[in-house]
Amino acid sequence: MAFQPGFDVTEATATLALSQAIYGVPAIPVPTPDPHSLGWSKVDALSPSGPTLLDNLWQVWRDDTRPNRYAIVVRGTVDSDASILADLLFPLVDARLDLAIETGGFRLEFPFHLARDEAGSAVVAGTHLGFSLSLFLMLLTTDRPLLTTLVALSLDPEAEILITGHSQGASIATLLTSFVRHASGIFANIAKPSYKTYVFAPAKPGNDHYGYDYAGIAGVAGRGWSVVSTQGWVPQVPFTLQLPGDINTPNPLRDYRGARNLDIDPRVAALCATVEPSVEDAQRQVVAHAYRVAGTLKDRLAEEKLTLDTRLLGAPETVALDGTSLAGGIDSILSHIQTSLNFATAGNLVPLFAVPGENPDDPTDFFWQHHLGNYWKYLQAQYGAT
Repeated sequence: MAFQPGFDVTEATATLALSQAIYGVPAIPVPTPDPHSLGWSKVDALSPSGPTLLDNLWQVWRDDTRPNRYAIVVRGTVDSDASILADLLFPLVDARLDLAIETGGFRLEFPFHLARDEAGSAVVAGTHLGFSLSLFLMLLTTDRPLLTTLVALSLDPEAEILITGHSQGASIATLLTSFVRHASGIFANIAKPSYKTYVFAPAKPGNDHYGYDYAGIAGVAGRGWSVVSTQGWVPQVPFTLQLPGDINTPNPLRDYRGARNLDIDPRVAALCATVEPSVEDAQRQVVAHAYRVAGTLKDRLAEEKLTLDTRLLGAPETVALDGTSLAGGIDSILSHIQTSLNFATAGNLVPLFAVPGENPDDPTDFFWQHHLGNYWKYLQAQYGAT
């Protein structure tokens, strides 16, 4: 049966426990439940044995009491250069991309659709580049590509799939939700299972138009929940720098096609002229950094041997696919970087009203309010009886 709409504390408890378990270390300041004690078992056959080049890891778990119910759990940031790098690749990139992968004489289409088509709009949905690249690599690389797992799960007509993650993993899980709910064409079957998403402490995954789209595909139906501590700083980043170009047109500053309104109040024009150059300089710097990192990533991909069955991408037969084949897809993603740093939240908000303060045992623990042990404590206190 399909997931019921609405926030369910039992589902939230399970997904929080799974989001902690993937780290492989106990939660602080209080332990979170062991997923096995809640009746969940890891499905090794559908989970990769190691992370991607951006150090993204995910796991698939099954509910022992409901054999058709699964959870896809995405790990958050870990203390590695690659993992941290994904957080810092924060230009926005178009959320709806039609990518192509060239291999063995075939051109394989890859509809990387994380939002609806907004043809004619001056502003379109955009997603965080680092999280988008992370999802792209998760879908196609490792010994058990996520795309293969999604196709396998979609073969079960009764499949119910929870999507979850914490921190960086929460943001990527949000994009994954968009991917499966917008799946069409060769990926149409991926959209068939019943999905429901609970994420914990996500960084902002995209811009306002992406947030609108996510609300339309998951939030309004009560199947896309974002659990956030009121004292955590991670859900407040990346920093938002908004310019007139981030605003829908027509508006008092620009007409529908983006030309400046010459009749604007001189004081407003002067303010824009003062602020815009510094923000545009910041945009140029983050975009230049993204291109440098992507070049290094493509070099490393050249050494990757991939296991994805290319028939999932429409090839008439299985052909060899290596990391070099993905370079064109990465170039296509980079060619759609937006000149914007206007980030926004996504999902139905579940606030955890946290007590301000630092780690009493370690004042240098800047992630104190971010730990899932605290999330667990507040979740039980504020929603456990509902």
